[in-house]
Amino acid sequence: MDMKSFGMRRLLQKLSNLGLETLERLSGKSTLSFQEHIRELCNTLLGLKGEASSVAIAEEILDAYRNASHDNKKLFFHFLYNELGVEHARVDVGIARYQQDKTQEAALQLAQACEAPRLELLRTLNTAPGGTMALINMREEMQQLGVDDAALAALDKELLGLFQSWFNRGFLELRRIDWKTPALILEKLIEYESVHEIKGWPDLRRRLERDRGCFGFFHPAIPDVPLIFVEAALTHGTSTNVISLLQQEVPKGDQVPPDTAVFYSINNCLQGLRGVSFGNFLIKQVIEQLSAEAPSIETYVTLSPVPGFMRWLQKTGTLGESCTLDELDAIKTLVDNQLKPEELRDHPVLQYLLPRLCAHYLVNEKSRGKPLDPVARFHIGNGARLEQVNWMADASPNGLRQAAGLMVNYVYDKKQLARNHEAYEQRNEVAHSAGIRRLLQPARN
Repeated sequence: MDMKSFGMRRLLQKLSNLGLETLERLSGKSTLSFQEHIRELCNTLLGLKGEASSVAIAEEILDAYRNASHDNKKLFFHFLYNELGVEHARVDVGIARYQQDKTQEAALQLAQACEAPRLELLRTLNTAPGGTMALINMREEMQQLGVDDAALAALDKELLGLFQSWFNRGFLELRRIDWKTPALILEKLIEYESVHEIKGWPDLRRRLERDRGCFGFFHPAIPDVPLIFVEAALTHGTSTNVISLLQQEVPKGDQVPPDTAVFYSINNCLQGLRGVSFGNFLIKQVIEQLSAEAPSIETYVTLSPVPGFMRWLQKTGTLGESCTLDELDAIKTLVDNQLKPEELRDHPVLQYLLPRLCAHYLVNEKSRGKPLDPVARFHIGNGARLEQVNWMADASPNGLRQAAGLMVNYVYDKKQLARNHEAYEQRNEVAHSAGIRRLLQPARN
């Protein structure tokens, strides 16, 4: 017996106690092809009024999708797009009614007519057990299967709109994650850490010690999966080297209270929620919580990667206008051959030049008016200030590949966040320190 026939028999068994009309409609359908089977289930679901039957059929649709091949999953997406799209005749009626009677009620009816039936289907699928996570995984697969596919791109936008509503700030719960947190969640930290790899349980435990803080946003529909989490170190002064920060020993005995919180890693966990904004709320709320828990902390700062710097350096063709021949030769050597840490550390030309180019890249290089670098775009958009560029701050292979070992500090000054954010949104200004301004000054002769 194939999985589809088994699933239909299981569904019919569930429905036998829920509604004879639904049962009769689906009886005898177990020999249909996947496309016919999923169409019958979806159309039946859209026509139902009973909640119990709806949940049972929604669960079967998600199960059928989960067990389908890639080709059949693509057929399912195209069925949603082509057969459960906007009903144009209904829209025409709504437009005519609104043109005759321009009232709020007529406008509401027109808006309802413009909504595709597939959105109601997706909302109903969300009510099935595990439905929210199933739809998140579905969107991730949709992105993988939908390269250069206009139908899947349209569906992706619709799912994103639903997720932005379901995962708005009002539904999110901020939790501190520590060594007492259930192992199921701790395993997720190891799995989803993408900035600085967690090398097993001892490394994770070190990141959750009393001089550290880890906070995540959770949603009640998927309480065991962090949507996003941030890791912080509670230190004395601003950290400028992530390797040293991660290797610091656990403080022994009573210590002088920390005066600085260094955010060194922030991770979005679920690819299917890409485009849903969590980080801007997360860091600001963590700052508020740490302010209450540790009033000795006066400075909130990041130690951030510059993931787009080397990529920009490889593509730019304008460096000849501001660099000497020796500097251009040094950059070419760096781009063509990834230098070892000791070669970079003792290279006077690159040590002088790269921080200046990085400052220029972060402040002046834009895409549609916003910083070209994604991490800069995130922190500056939150109202943070670009504070300093740190030489050889991350000598790991990833740090060298992304930014020749450079990392930067962004300061979250609570008194300036709103002003910096407003200047960024209204005038595309990148808030930066006097030290960055000095790096941006014309190079020496």
